[in-house]
Amino acid sequence: MPKYLIKGGNVLQFDHEKTSSFPKLDILVEDNIIAKIGPDLSTEGAGTEVIDASDYIVSPGFIDGHRHVFQAQLRTTVADHPFLDYCAHLLQGRMTFLTPDDMYLAQLSGATEALWCGITTVMDHSHVVVSIYCVAPFANPQSLNPMVLPDMDEKHPEQIALFKSLASESPLGGQSNDGRVTIGLGYDTMNHRPLDEAREVLQFAKTNNIPVTVHDVERFNLPSLEFLRRNNLPLPKVTLSHTCEPDSIRTEFLKSNEIGVVSTPETELAMGHGLPSAFDLQRAGCRVGLGVDVPAFCSGDMFVCMRIALQNQRSRDSALHHSWNKLPNASKARVDHVLYMATLGGAEAIHREKDLGSLEPGKLADIVLIRTDSPSMVSTVNHGAALVMHCHPTDVDTVMVNGEIVKRDGKLLKVDWKDLATKLTENRKMLEERWKGVNWEETKSELAQLWFLQDSLE
Repeated sequence: MPKYLIKGGNVLQFDHEKTSSFPKLDILVEDNIIAKIGPDLSTEGAGTEVIDASDYIVSPGFIDGHRHVFQAQLRTTVADHPFLDYCAHLLQGRMTFLTPDDMYLAQLSGATEALWCGITTVMDHSHVVVSIYCVAPFANPQSLNPMVLPDMDEKHPEQIALFKSLASESPLGGQSNDGRVTIGLGYDTMNHRPLDEAREVLQFAKTNNIPVTVHDVERFNLPSLEFLRRNNLPLPKVTLSHTCEPDSIRTEFLKSNEIGVVSTPETELAMGHGLPSAFDLQRAGCRVGLGVDVPAFCSGDMFVCMRIALQNQRSRDSALHHSWNKLPNASKARVDHVLYMATLGGAEAIHREKDLGSLEPGKLADIVLIRTDSPSMVSTVNHGAALVMHCHPTDVDTVMVNGEIVKRDGKLLKVDWKDLATKLTENRKMLEERWKGVNWEETKSELAQLWFLQDSLE
């Protein structure tokens, strides 16, 4: 692989108090690793490309700890939809129409969007795993209007053995895996399965070092945190999504067991999960990151995600002061806190802080160069504030993943975007025709009945 010397950039660093600084530093990248970082580094021989970063902010790649990547191909379908409507229209609706070829394009679209925005790591909670592996019953409805769901109660001993082999063999595991795509376990169903089965599966994941992610939304009947706490279950590297408004007992359980939490403030606020609790958990010393969640519904970048998380918390803090008939003397929620969540905090939340999330020797070379001369970034003097409050995906000039440059001068290098955009547009037209005759209100009503929610709607 080429060697790179990123020269003279304003390099994001954090101290132990999560306070950012941006010293002028050089970064030497060899293979897929940050080899050295410091002032005035030499090129150390021929074959090293020097990248002038003197007018750029140099950041670790952003980390999205909870995203359903394929949903990028379903943008604008659920813009005005609360949670049940989202499930009826998308998760248990339009998703059922996707073929393997559609899914390939959808995943490529979503991954391309993330890279274009400077996101170099995603924990992809995928609802559409290819069924030929038979690791679980296929959860999509068998039909719509009327909606018929498959029997999800079947489990076979072969499933555990097969999942173990997938985790240790190519392409998702084993020595031939380069670490860019690795296997994990999305285990929302643990709340609704026999306890012994959940114990077996979680112990298997712990023994085999397989990360586990689960949604944790009590009001949607997914009380994953309380399920883990109450039943004293084995704890592999667990990442919970959402976990809005946990009490002090559950917060302490998160902290003492090093369970990661990923807040997705845009969807949590819009779909009624509860109040985003990223700052509460960070203040309590928990592992906390951020995520986009639903690219069909909201922004696909971490800049908007950081801003919403920050301003929501400031609003909550101010409301508390106003209830005392007081004004806040200072902002407790600061740009450094949320910038940490989008980088090193995100790595901690998905248990990858040894490899990712900060610019340090020995870590993977996931690096982003951000312009400071665009109309939205010019005249900024505080680089941390600029990243959180003013930056847009168009300001992301260069993106490096695993030591490989995938975006440069604002242009994607690994895909022909014009060609891909044409394919995506044509594919979306075909999809619209495919689900044209569905009565979505009937689908919602049927799903509400199947989930015993019809008496809860108002």
